[in-house]
Amino acid sequence: MNITPEAYPKKMSERQVITATYENGTLKPDRPLNLRDQQTVKICLASEHETPHPYITKTPGICGGKAVIQGTRIPVSILIGHYQNQETPEEILAGFPQLSLAQFYAALSYYYENQSEIDSDREIE
Repeated sequence: MNITPEAYPKKMSERQVITATYENGTLKPDRPLNLRDQQTVKICLASEHETPHPYITKTPGICGGKAVIQGTRIPVSILIGHYQNQETPEEILAGFPQLSLAQFYAALSYYYENQSEIDSDREIE
């Protein structure tokens, strides 16, 4: 097999998080991917309960499967609600003293990559 520079695509313009099912030796994405034929990509595997964000988990039976701060029952949507009400991270954490600033920023990062999910969670809270 000849390896040419064309075999290695330029960086994708944005990071994508997709769900895929492994079936009969093939990883099948849940939606079409915008990839060129023979394009090489890196894949990071996580269980269905993990997210690519440190400190954020989603577990069936915990807060209805919503994204929460790992090891707590504090939904990301609650923290985002405070943030959207113009509270500073420090003010928010004063109400959640068990959380670190890193955990708060992980929640914020998760929100910016999953806005529709968190906005939907906020509508039903």
